[in-house]
Amino acid sequence: MNHDVTTEKKTAAEITGPPKKYTVPSPQEPSRCEGCPYPGVGFICWNSDGSCLKTDLDRIHSKKKGR
Repeated sequence: MNHDVTTEKKTAAEITGPPKKYTVPSPQEPSRCEGCPYPGVGFICWNSDGSCLKTDLDRIHSKKKGR
């Protein structure tokens, strides 16, 4: 086995800079978030179209009850 390893300097290491920061708009109806357990989990649970994880799950569960 050949264990001779040479290191190379990354060519774009100085060019990239810090990572970009993205912002997400707040929910359109923050009153719907009252009592919702999902915002406390640590991820963004609303979508820019006005839907959120709570409404999506409510819709899924209502479809299951309708069967």
